[in-house]
Amino acid sequence: MKMKQIIFGGVACVLAAGSVVGDEDTQKDEQSALEKALMKYERTGEVKKCINPTRIRHSRVVDDFHIIFEMTGRKSYLSTLPRKCHSLDFHKSIKYTVRGGSLCRNDLFEVFNSTGIHGPTCSFGEFEELKLKPKKEKDEKAEMPKGNE
Repeated sequence: MKMKQIIFGGVACVLAAGSVVGDEDTQKDEQSALEKALMKYERTGEVKKCINPTRIRHSRVVDDFHIIFEMTGRKSYLSTLPRKCHSLDFHKSIKYTVRGGSLCRNDLFEVFNSTGIHGPTCSFGEFEELKLKPKKEKDEKAEMPKGNE
């Protein structure tokens, strides 16, 4: 199998000729990425059309379909995009403009590409509230065996 190396902005990518990742494999990867990202959260099922952008502390791209917004006040929201946003998972950055004071379902964002080339434009889905699971540090410390003193 021939290997071709391409360098984009200092990041090396190796492409194998003839290798194709099927839709099932991609869906499994995206599902496991989402499951891993949601390990510290409980899904509430409560959905909002809009969130307040001034309360966003951090946004985390999970894959080509999901973005988690961590807010002030220990709240987080999961936006499940209505359609796959190609290259979102690769670049892991978004750029958006807030209009009307809220970030809402169907508002557009652009995949931010550090090379200066405009990435695809995609739209946010609804925002499902996530709650942080309680930390189990105290339980884990109590179960740890004490060393010889």
